[in-house]
Amino acid sequence: MSEIGTTAVIGTGNIGGTLGRAFARAGHAVVFGSRNPAASEAAGDTGAKVATPEEAVAAADTVLLAIPADDVQAFLRTHADALAGKLVLDATNRFPLPVLHSADLVRAMVPTARYARAFNSQAWETFADPRWDGEPGHLFYTVFDAADAPTVEALISAVGLVPAFAGLGRPDLLDAALFLMVPAYETHGRRTGLRLVHD
Repeated sequence: MSEIGTTAVIGTGNIGGTLGRAFARAGHAVVFGSRNPAASEAAGDTGAKVATPEEAVAAADTVLLAIPADDVQAFLRTHADALAGKLVLDATNRFPLPVLHSADLVRAMVPTARYARAFNSQAWETFADPRWDGEPGHLFYTVFDAADAPTVEALISAVGLVPAFAGLGRPDLLDAALFLMVPAYETHGRRTGLRLVHD
């Protein structure tokens, strides 16, 4: 079993599907939450489980939100009790609102949940193919509790990217990262990434 426990991936589209399969291939325990699990092909050949959202949340230590941002509030309302005490990893973007993250919403509706943000500032194509000239790109993330950083870093690393810490409790900087990337996507294409260099 994965050292970080089970990750529920809520959403089986391009973002959720790509991330969940990468997590599973890296050896992490993954359960996809799907409205129609019997018909879902999200797991592919990874051996990950597919269940209802209720079952996925109940089984999870970490819950990745990869659903349309407009659905986040209803999801939190429906699953508030089951999400209590769990790590909620927000990959959603609330376009066209100026604040893209759902940190305030999660913390208001599920006060005991631990909030983190990652996977919002890159396109799914990067998660599917995260290397340029043989070298991985970096992905920014934030957590509110430093104790949750190893879990988020493990999931970022599972995708093949290098975790880049954006500070404690700074989901606004993750929003800014996406705003910076959007013009680059328009100029260079969606599989455009970042690489940090240092001594």
